Amino acid sequence: MCATSLFARRPGWKPNVEHLAHAPAFTRGNSRPASLPGYEHRVPAALNPRRVVPVLAALLLVLGAPRARAEDTPLSTSGRSEVAEVVVDSPDKTKHGTVSSYAQLGAGDLVDDEELKKVERRLLATGLFQEVRARTEPLPDGRVRLMLSVKDKASWVVAPTVALSSANTGGGLLYAENNLAGRAKKFAAAAQVSTGESGLFLGYLDPLVFGFPQVKFSLEGQLRSDRVDEYLPGASQDDPVIVRRTRLNSASLSSELGFILFERVRAAAKYRLSSIDAQSPDPEKPVQEQAFSTGPSLRDTSLRFMVGLDSRQTLHAVTEGLNLEGSYEVSAPGVGSEFRYRRFGILYRHGLRFFTENNLVLRSELSVGKDLPFHQELVMGGNTLRGFQYRQFRGDTRLTFTAEYHFPLFSIKSLAFRGVGFSDTGVIAFRELPESGLLRDATGRVIRGYLPESKSGLENATVAQGVGAGLRLYLSNVVLPLLGVDVAYGVNSGQVRVYLVAGVTPS
Repeated sequence: MCATSLFARRPGWKPNVEHLAHAPAFTRGNSRPASLPGYEHRVPAALNPRRVVPVLAALLLVLGAPRARAEDTPLSTSGRSEVAEVVVDSPDKTKHGTVSSYAQLGAGDLVDDEELKKVERRLLATGLFQEVRARTEPLPDGRVRLMLSVKDKASWVVAPTVALSSANTGGGLLYAENNLAGRAKKFAAAAQVSTGESGLFLGYLDPLVFGFPQVKFSLEGQLRSDRVDEYLPGASQDDPVIVRRTRLNSASLSSELGFILFERVRAAAKYRLSSIDAQSPDPEKPVQEQAFSTGPSLRDTSLRFMVGLDSRQTLHAVTEGLNLEGSYEVSAPGVGSEFRYRRFGILYRHGLRFFTENNLVLRSELSVGKDLPFHQELVMGGNTLRGFQYRQFRGDTRLTFTAEYHFPLFSIKSLAFRGVGFSDTGVIAFRELPESGLLRDATGRVIRGYLPESKSGLENATVAQGVGAGLRLYLSNVVLPLLGVDVAYGVNSGQVRVYLVAGVTPS
């Protein structure tokens, strides 16, 4: 059985504009391009973020100190020169102030060869540039002039989205801009019509609010019609049986404000407002009891808080660094919702470089929900667990682990081909189900009707694993460089499925 999805390897089809900020840069670190034509622009000094020390951030810094990168290690001041001014040579689209802000080095700061390498890494890690060079010029008074030369990538893309599988067939169109007005702002718009998921999506991300790379703001809106299939429990089915099919319609608007301190401490707050309604179950499926009551739409709003450490950088298609974060989401009348549920999460992501261009990427996530309605239930399978049907498994508690090993194959001019081997493992369960098999809201309306076959308790958890290999294609001059295909084998079921991926990864 084959499941193919062109665009986004994550649950749902919508693009996430924040992922555009992590599109891999591809310039060799030891390259030194010749001076680029353009205008030289003198940039005023930028504020030093290390002078801002909130108590919570300081605590996280202490906890994360053993994992600090070399970039975060204080250097001796011997042999360092004071920066008198910053001059940016950017003949392309990106504004000079944007380049200077990302460099995070201004007048009055000390600089040496090691610091120049850090500046180049920061600029390359934005994904905006093909080539970067940072150097200094001595001045008569003993200080230096910091010279920054960059060459932009193509910042926008228009691409089709295609879904071809037994669960979802259709397609659409995506437009994404990664460097709006030359100020590193991200914008994405997408539309899709398919048998499973159809809708419209708009997203905006400003990773450089008021010129500060320490502040991020995002805004997303979505209209969606989603056909939700529920399968018989068990991971060993050759051809999983759909026992109930429900159509959910929703409209949502969300906004997030995030902060980054010391280049690795992150905190964010996200507010989401949505409306949800359900249609009656498909009469051709065995189970006709409603998974979610039909009737007037319900308002679902939530407030989510996140705090963590993030030292990841993507350079030359290789991701390095650690991301460890915790999150808490609450939906209750106090935040304007007609639902009452909570969700906790712990996320671990780690990239390790081997043999210059080889990359081991690890990802693990624990999610625990309380009184989750049908549309917020945790799912597993397909894009989140390759080798199985999309959203084949459901529960309120989930633990996943993914390991991917990326390695170079060959290059043709600006194209680089890389292979990947992967293993996806997941555990999912309902901790406790109501005796009636129905979860109701305060008004008595059913917000989750469980299948008769559903069982609670960790002893009834579903454990599944998929393994496989894939191919990735990177383009050095395009800001969304990832194209590829994955072939996955479901260890429990013995089935093989194929996934076509493009543009955005679940990082």
